[in-house]
Amino acid sequence: MFFDDKYALALGRWLRVREKLNPGTKALFVSYQSLNRLDRNGAYTAIVKYAKRLGFHNSDSPRLEDHFGPHCFRHWFTTWLLRNGMPREYVKELRGDRRGEAIDIYHHIDRQELRRAYLAYIPKLGV
Repeated sequence: MFFDDKYALALGRWLRVREKLNPGTKALFVSYQSLNRLDRNGAYTAIVKYAKRLGFHNSDSPRLEDHFGPHCFRHWFTTWLLRNGMPREYVKELRGDRRGEAIDIYHHIDRQELRRAYLAYIPKLGV
């Protein structure tokens, strides 16, 4: 796994907390309620709880973009890496995708970016 110094510091802090909560566990994340391995539903609940507090999640909204959950992190991560030039193969490896085409849905076209690229690549006609 790859991570930077800030992540290593945060992870070290969390591991000390986790060891107090559930000594000897091999699970990276544990539930505060059960002190067992954090499951998918627990992760979803925690992320949505804090997303609501920060104004990123509105359960009552019919709009998909108003619902912030764990997949949003994965989506952002992938989009960010691709837009900043990381090779597709590297992103695929970091995501752990089995299917090569899984990351293709993250190739979004930003209209302003498309316009800038178009204007940069077409020949100047002098008209």
